[in-house]
Parts: sequence; C-alpha cells; structure tokens
Amino acid sequence: MSEVQAVTTEAPEKNLGIIFGLEDKPPFFQAVLTAIQHLLSMVISIGSPPLIICRALDMPLDITIYMVNIAFFVSGIGTFIQTNRFGPIGSGLLSIQATSFIFPTAFIAIGAAYMKENLTADMSPEEIRAVKEHVVALMSGATVVGSFVQMGLSRMTGLLNKVFTPLVCGITVTMVGISLLNVAMINVVGGFASFGTEDFASIRNISVGAIVLGTILIFNCFKSPAIRMSAMIIGFLVGFLISWHLGMLNDRPADMEIISIPIPFKYGFSFSLGGFVSIALLYVISTVEATGDLSATSMLSGQPTSGPVFIKRLGGGILCDGFASFVAGVFNSFPMAIFAQNNGVIQLTGNASRHVGKYIAVFLFILGIFPCVGVIFNIIPDPVLGGALILLFGIITATGMRLIFTDPMTRRSILIIGISLGVGIGAAFQPDFTIHMPHWLADLLHSPVAAGGLTAIITNQLIPKALDDEDGSH
Repeated sequence: MSEVQAVTTEAPEKNLGIIFGLEDKPPFFQAVLTAIQHLLSMVISIGSPPLIICRALDMPLDITIYMVNIAFFVSGIGTFIQTNRFGPIGSGLLSIQATSFIFPTAFIAIGAAYMKENLTADMSPEEIRAVKEHVVALMSGATVVGSFVQMGLSRMTGLLNKVFTPLVCGITVTMVGISLLNVAMINVVGGFASFGTEDFASIRNISVGAIVLGTILIFNCFKSPAIRMSAMIIGFLVGFLISWHLGMLNDRPADMEIISIPIPFKYGFSFSLGGFVSIALLYVISTVEATGDLSATSMLSGQPTSGPVFIKRLGGGILCDGFASFVAGVFNSFPMAIFAQNNGVIQLTGNASRHVGKYIAVFLFILGIFPCVGVIFNIIPDPVLGGALILLFGIITATGMRLIFTDPMTRRSILIIGISLGVGIGAAFQPDFTIHMPHWLADLLHSPVAAGGLTAIITNQLIPKALDDEDGSH
C-alpha cells in the first residue's frame, strides 16, 4: 500500500459524489469525454491572456498567433507534469495548468514603458519589429527569472501565511481585477487600435460586447452545471456569429503553416530588474492562489487537506507551477497557473482521476502545434473579447474583495486597504508619476498591481497591530 493510500485510509475526506477516485483509471471514452469537458471550461481562458497582451502592445500578427499557440503547448506540458508527478515536481492531483490572468497588466506596463522610450516616428518597419521582439524578450526574461521565486516558495509554504495574509492577497487580487477591467473595457469600445478613429466606442462595438456579456450571464443562470460551465464558449460563439454577419472579423494571415514547432527563445531573452521585481511580486500572489486551488482539488478528490501527505502535494504542485512558468518563458510565453474552474468539472463529472490529465495534456499539445488555433483566436473582434472579459475580470475583482473581508474591518485594516488601493488605482489613473524616478523603480511602479501590492505588503508590516487595541477595535 502506498503512502498516499495509507494516509487516505486513515483520514479520508468526505466523498463528494466521486465516481472515479484519484488513482482509478476510467474507461477510454469516459476519460476522453471528461478531458473534453475540462478543455471547454478553460480553452478561452488559455488563449485570452496572450491575446490581451499582444493586442495592447500592437504586436505583429505572426507573433500574436505564435504566442497564443505556445500558451496551449506549455499548458499541456505543465498539466502532464502536474497530474503525473515526477520526483518532487507535481501534485499528483487532477490539477490543470494554464496561462495566468494575474500577470497581463504588469506585462503590458513593461512593454508600454519600453516602447515609449525606444519607438520613434521615423523608424522603419524592420526597426519597429525589432523593438517589439525585444519587448517579448523582456517579458520572457521576467517570466523565466521570476519563476525561481515561485519554485523557491514551494519549499517554504509556511512563510507565505505570515507575510501574505488574506488582507494583502485580497488587495493585490482586487488591483489585478480593477486593472484588467480597464483592458476589458478598451476591448469593448474597439480595442487599442481604434483610438482616434470613428470606430472607437461605436454603437456597433458596444452592442456586440453587450450581447456577448448578456449571453454569458443568461447561460450562467441555468440550473444545469454543464450549461453554466459552457456559458463562456456559448457567449463567444454568439459574438463570433454576429461579428461575422456584420463584417467585423479580424484579418487572418495570407500564408499559414499547417504545423508550427515551438522554438526555445524564438524572440530572444532579456532582463530588466524593475520588470523582474513587479513580476516576482505577482508570482508570490500566484503561489498563494495555487495553495487555495490545490486544497480544493485535494478535498474534491477525497484526499487529505492537512498533514504531511497534503504538504508534500502542495509543495509539489507549487513547484510545478513555477517550473511550468519557467518552460513558458523559455518558449517566449507567459506564466502558468493552476485553474480553479477545473475543480468545478471534477464536481460535475464525479471524475477525480489524475489519469484524465494525460488526455487533457495530449489535447493541449495538439492545439499548441496547429497555428490555426492562434488564427481562430486572433480573428475574434475586440468587442467580443471585451464583452466576455468584463464578467471574468469583474469576478476576479469580487474574489479579491471577498478575500479582504475574510478579516474583520478594523481601524488598522481600513488604513491598509485605503492607502494600498489609493496608490494602486492612482498609479492606474496617472502612470506618468514615475517619470523622474530611477529607471528600475519606474519599471516596478508602472504596474498598478505592483504599486498597490507592494504598498499593502509594506504597510501590513509597518502599521502596528496594537493600533486596533488602542481604539477598541476587534
């Protein structure tokens, strides 16, 4: 009997309608069907972060398509390792790796700051492309080097609870959501490229975004879990069909390879200290988020949520999170994260078998090597993307607020929340406040998430807890 089986027998968790347990091997067709349901719950979320970043930075079409594809490919690598566990890497649970939504605003800030300093009106197309490829290299450098922060934290999970309290994490996640809502609304009005044109904030754009948002809301109100989990896909399909009818679809490349083989550091590797620090902070938040997701998956799988076996799973899962992000950076993609929505699929299907992860990984590999997947994402008009993202990023904001309010609202916590959100949102409204700061500090504080998150960390350590006792707060 294995160590995991022994502990599970001694201290089993409540069975939550699980048909196939963690180590069970479902029949082929049931495993494939479950894997497809997992894919449907996450396919939009995998392709959206690279699409958001590339459109915000006006990346060339071929780079955008490549980076969407690579997101799927690396998600397959991370999922395979996470579910199978190789040595200390991986949780051995049915936890799915995918592109994280925590990082886009920070990467957009890094790229925008670099392009503002290095792009000029008299540049040739080749020179402009070289600058944008260097932006990709900078983002890859921050992704690779920052991943070691998360891999290091996987060995010291106890420290996280002391420094990164629910209040600090809640403020940072709230700032992530608020920053992303700005990006979502820009997409609804027509995207970054529409600024200064007649298409900006046109009734057509706003109407399409509203229809997509309304469709997702309607299908989220159904009692059927399967329909609710497919609401995002349905919303995109409705928006796609309307956009096609209105002639709004984006152009696709004239020439397209049938298969694209991922190439390490295809667009180079570079490093910026300021960019690294802002991304490193978000890796910490991603680690805290992964802790909650792994705990939920362990519970739903009928596995222990405390004790040495769980701690080993937790450390391995976070280590895999960091390793998958390292691989993503090597292939010029963006950091990975464990997706919470896949826990809903476990509940829906009653299938917690980690062996399903092998099928999911294969599907993700396949999607990652066919450029047509990136093309399909790229032809989706900005208002369709924005309509879906408003709800998604609104939920992220609400999740952050819920984390904040897990602690009592005392005088001390209100001070921390007030100054952190004030600095973070202020940085979003006036990003040029860093123009006279040292370069490394300006790179760091260009991101509203980093500005607000760092303020929360510092004030949480400096403001004495005795402050609540002085005024009688509890």
